[in-house]
Amino acid sequence: MRPLFQLGPRLALCASLVREGKALCDVGTDHGYLPIWLLKTGRIPRALACDINQGPLDAARRDGAKYEAGDALSFRLSDGLRKVSPEEAEDVVIAGMGGELILRIVGETPWLRDQDKRLILQPMSSVPELRLGLAELGFAVLQEEAVEEGTKVYSAFAAEYTGRPEETGPLYPCLGKLRPGAPHVDAYARKVLRELASQRKGALHTGDAAGAARLEELIREVEEMYL
Repeated sequence: MRPLFQLGPRLALCASLVREGKALCDVGTDHGYLPIWLLKTGRIPRALACDINQGPLDAARRDGAKYEAGDALSFRLSDGLRKVSPEEAEDVVIAGMGGELILRIVGETPWLRDQDKRLILQPMSSVPELRLGLAELGFAVLQEEAVEEGTKVYSAFAAEYTGRPEETGPLYPCLGKLRPGAPHVDAYARKVLRELASQRKGALHTGDAAGAARLEELIREVEEMYL
């Protein structure tokens, strides 16, 4: 039997947030590494690998055969979750996409509004917009962790539907449920500080003194709480 590969830090973090024993749907599966790893380590009983493009789906199918995932792994050409039915997945991973695309997929899928379903999300951009959008849709972030891969730092989080808008403070869009002192959170906070400083510079450039002052206050709060 072929030795099983190791997941990179980003996908390994996503894998750690998947509930043991739950059927998985991996949206935007690319090479299928995440569902294959979870199946072969016995974490989940079955998985559906989805992608909007045929090429990545074919690659995932080849990898599934290479690592002998068998009938436990199925494949679906789908834009987001549009061709996935609720009985096919309990945990849904959407990783490696922009935050606005993730929010669109979540928002257009009514069957995710169920407390038995769990979302594991790992955005590559527009993270504040995703956090706020999920809160407005009635999804609560249960756990959020940071991870470094190469020269970049990311966050991933598990969320479920509560049906009520989540209360969020001024720091929430920037740092979500990341805990001060947890692994890699200081690096994530420094990334956030760079983004806030850039926004403040832009506000000053356009003469938005009030906006610059708000951003200055956020910068101070992040530094005090996370560094």
